[in-house]
Amino acid sequence: MNPALAALAQGPVYRFVRGLAVICAVAGSVGTLGIMALINADVIGRGMFDTPMPATAEIVSAAIVSIVFLQLPLATVSGRNIRSDMFINRIEGRRPRAAIVLDAFHHVIGTLMLAIMLYFVAPHLGTAIGRGETIGLYGVLLLPSWPFVLLIVVGLGLTLAAYALLSLGYVRAILMKESGQ
Repeated sequence: MNPALAALAQGPVYRFVRGLAVICAVAGSVGTLGIMALINADVIGRGMFDTPMPATAEIVSAAIVSIVFLQLPLATVSGRNIRSDMFINRIEGRRPRAAIVLDAFHHVIGTLMLAIMLYFVAPHLGTAIGRGETIGLYGVLLLPSWPFVLLIVVGLGLTLAAYALLSLGYVRAILMKESGQ
């Protein structure tokens, strides 16, 4: 475990965010199973009964985006988010302090990017509810879009919290190394 993550893992805020991230990841996994069941029902319906499940493609496309954002917080808070491990591991082997600074920079930029995303996505939740936006096929099957948008906003918010916590952890690790602790 990297030093920033190890220091944070002891704190109650980290444990709280991680607990919520685990709940979101479980919900995302259940969503994945739901998508698999829907796709299988569609394939079986088409093959055996010549009757596909209505709006399968539309539901799956909305659900996949929600599932990604539900899975992202746990990957982030666990330190398993996307990055170039080969590059950072080389730096870490030769210059550990430089690796921590690079990780801090990465997480601060990630925090800013997620804040911008949340700033632009969150208002869409109110719009989706207020306008009664739907997904699906008119006359066949329509579902409200707001639950999918809500899941995206929750995932974004938790991922933002995880990135912010990790940013603080890396900055703290830098400051502790500078003070000789």
